[in-house]
Amino acid sequence: MPFELGLAVAWSRLRPSHRFFLFEAVAHRLGKSLSDMNGTDPYIHRARPVGLLNALANALVRARSRPTVSVLRLIYRDLKVAAPVIRRDLHAGSLFEARVFADLLIAAQHSARRRLPEGKRTARHGCGSH
Repeated sequence: MPFELGLAVAWSRLRPSHRFFLFEAVAHRLGKSLSDMNGTDPYIHRARPVGLLNALANALVRARSRPTVSVLRLIYRDLKVAAPVIRRDLHAGSLFEARVFADLLIAAQHSARRRLPEGKRTARHGCGSH
């Protein structure tokens, strides 16, 4: 992933409107593996789904739509159920095959629309709660 991270960093320097987020499973490991990223605070997720969802919620704090971690967990559960069905139906070897990944994206969008009614997609009072 260092290559992809390099592309994201370079793009953010060329286009200041582009923001990148850095996620890491283990605190303080970043300095050992990517010393060029010193000064960038990674969102630590501890290699757990709920940790990643919490880190994602923190990373997107400035986004217009800020679902709570509870809502993200519901969407995650929906995808956890859908993923093996999609993979089986497409006879895919991996969830990262192009068609499988595209279908997972559609499933995630559908789940988000279902879990986040239109009126609740933007946080009220700036606190991220609904």
